[in-house]
Amino acid sequence: MIKRIILDLCGGTGAWSKPYKDAGYDVRIITLPEYDVRTYKPPENVYGILAAPPCTIFSYARQRYGLPKDDEILSALSIVDACLRIIVISNPKFWALENPRNKLRKWLGEPRLIFKR
Repeated sequence: MIKRIILDLCGGTGAWSKPYKDAGYDVRIITLPEYDVRTYKPPENVYGILAAPPCTIFSYARQRYGLPKDDEILSALSIVDACLRIIVISNPKFWALENPRNKLRKWLGEPRLIFKR
């Protein structure tokens, strides 16, 4: 039996994809320093994608320390863009993009579904 592939983009420790790994899925954590989502080429037959691009630049709390500079915003958006590109290229059965309630909505719009852990 072929294991279904789950990509955990910007996955860090792999905590979000751990339930899939525990259930026997072929989980691939695509995160720095080993992998950069901006240059990553996904394999064929990706079943699901969990994407958690860094969101600190878009955080409301970030405003306490001053607004981010344009180059910081562009760098952060390039990571979000790469995650979305991988999702489109892979055409998985399901995908989720972590977008804590913050300013990223300015670029992505309102989410279709909101869930709380």
